Amino acid sequence: MQNTNESAAKEIEIQHVIAASDMYQLLSRFLHLPTEEISIGILGGSLAEDVREIFEELGVDNSRTREIQSRLRALQEETSGKSDYLSALRQEYTRLFTHPRNPVIDIYETYFLFQPEEGGQDKPALFISPAALDAERRYKQAGLTRAKEFNEPGDHMATELEFMAYLYLQLAKALLEDNPEGIFQRKEQIKEFTEIHLQKWAREFFNRCTADSQMEVYQIYGLIGSTFLNKMLGR
Repeated sequence: MQNTNESAAKEIEIQHVIAASDMYQLLSRFLHLPTEEISIGILGGSLAEDVREIFEELGVDNSRTREIQSRLRALQEETSGKSDYLSALRQEYTRLFTHPRNPVIDIYETYFLFQPEEGGQDKPALFISPAALDAERRYKQAGLTRAKEFNEPGDHMATELEFMAYLYLQLAKALLEDNPEGIFQRKEQIKEFTEIHLQKWAREFFNRCTADSQMEVYQIYGLIGSTFLNKMLGR
């Protein structure tokens, strides 16, 4: 009986870990220039279904899940048949994150946390900032190879989220293989990266998406991210 209970508990843990990996990956995809696939996911309802399934697996607060689902369904109805939706997505993405002169929300940890002293101070160099260098070091130590076509500093929010998705996926593999050393290693890597990086800025980043976006989908995206991180990082 004890073995049966242990096996069931392990299966639940693996499912939770995979769900966490899936959500980190989903969140990271929205922080690249929107693609046709992203647009179709919003308009076709697959985004809403993915979020529902992941939050259900993780046991996320039902009232918050219902709010997100309701808003996603309303968005789907309002935007149905709009041929210019992808263009609108890309314009808002650029305004929020990649505007060459004044993005609304800094997408790099270094810039997001930068607080110049009174009298003005130049922003630090991105690729060699302490946050970017530490992130890059941790990616290499964990065995993550970054795509060459994504030439961005290591502290880009999309990359940090992708790294968490990778770590949780590796943790799931270690659990499936019943590898105590691998389980301990991946849990430590998750804990350290969370404390040194995400804990400092991720929730506020998603709160800013909700508050500062002029487009409903990015407001909902921020709500999804903040709800998920409240669950994963603790309130």
